[in-house]
Amino acid sequence: MLYTEALEYLYSLANYERIPIDAYGPETLNLDRMRAVLARLGNPQERYRTIHVAGTKGKGSTCALMASCLKQLGLKVGLYTSPHLSSFRERIQVNGELIAPEAVGALAQQVKQAAEVAPGLTTFEAITAMGFLHFSRQDVDWAVIEVGLGGRLDATNVITPQATIITSISYDHQHILGDTLSEIAEEKAGIIKPGVPVISQSQPAAAMAVIERAAQERGAPLTVVGRHWRWTPGPFSLIKQSFEVKKVSLVRSKENPFVNDLEGWYEIALLGKHQIENATTVIATIDVIRDALLATGAHDFGARAVRDGLRLATWPGRFEILRADPPLVADGAHNLDSANKLGATLAEVFPGRRWVFIFGTLKDKDAEGMIKALNPRATRWIFSQQSDSPRAVPAERLLAIAAQAKVARAVALPSLADALDVAIKGDEPVCIFGSVAFVGEARVKWAQLTGAEKLPVFD
Repeated sequence: MLYTEALEYLYSLANYERIPIDAYGPETLNLDRMRAVLARLGNPQERYRTIHVAGTKGKGSTCALMASCLKQLGLKVGLYTSPHLSSFRERIQVNGELIAPEAVGALAQQVKQAAEVAPGLTTFEAITAMGFLHFSRQDVDWAVIEVGLGGRLDATNVITPQATIITSISYDHQHILGDTLSEIAEEKAGIIKPGVPVISQSQPAAAMAVIERAAQERGAPLTVVGRHWRWTPGPFSLIKQSFEVKKVSLVRSKENPFVNDLEGWYEIALLGKHQIENATTVIATIDVIRDALLATGAHDFGARAVRDGLRLATWPGRFEILRADPPLVADGAHNLDSANKLGATLAEVFPGRRWVFIFGTLKDKDAEGMIKALNPRATRWIFSQQSDSPRAVPAERLLAIAAQAKVARAVALPSLADALDVAIKGDEPVCIFGSVAFVGEARVKWAQLTGAEKLPVFD
């Protein structure tokens, strides 16, 4: 297949990124098809070691930080994430290199043939199988695998990882995962495997109780960031922030303040205190699996390599400062919790500023909640929409939601290019946020409108 033909094939399958999963029926979520296809492909996911990452927010950033660290440790590393910002090729990477278009075509052809044994294969299942197969063909040492939706019945949950990570849990996809944090946490905790270490971020009490119970029942050693590893923020700028981490309950002295070699000061280019928690989660995980890393060729193991990995890691579209003065920020905040974190980071990095918000979201998201959360920081709103998504909320509908919430100074500009043009020509701080695909399209259009020297990769 050609690259374009591969994308046409993949998007012709049951695709709940574009059409709500309800349209396909509850039986769409199961692991039988995935196991059948992978068996026909020779179970490529068993040929390298993996780290499995679930959570509502922060899992993509955590995966990127982890992959960067493993690369600096001298390992060949696969990275599988979703959804993509601007190019399908972002989803499958090896040592930071996007998968080549010709490889996408060849892998899609193989998966299509293997799918003859699995009628009803979904888009995400097919892409996941392609990622697993590509990592095997590239002979990676490790692969960092992000869960697509939930965890228990996610297509990625066919691996037996060396460690599982659960990032911040909050309300999202309630129509699929459940209406309470306990129910959502049950789905996320579905990736915990017997005897496999699990590293969790601090969670609301209801979610934490579920994770603790699942770990105990499955004999999975549990490390909790905030309980076993703690972080303290340090100085920050528009390009980086520093922080100190310590492992709890170790005997220290003035002469030996850092007992674990991974303790100490770090820097990351990702801004916001939530990113410090993501980075600390990566450090805690590396500490837990260090023996497995050494066994698979981590020849440069040590705190210096981990520091370099965190410092060099990038994750576009997550509090990304596209322009410094006046500020233009792009952030894929797409639920209420992430909107609150976006607001806190805006206040921390740009104190005293108020913003023009360009906002577009999807029909299953809490648009009103996100608007209300950020409205105290707004001078005005520009509502827009992703150009090619049937799940996108029309800009006029967002304007009506804002009016019901008593939000003043708002307009609807369905064309994202028009919305950006209005914002770019002004001299006010601008923040673009909403669905990841909306922000991805905005980044590309911004680069085209401004003639940016380095255009984002896009299909």
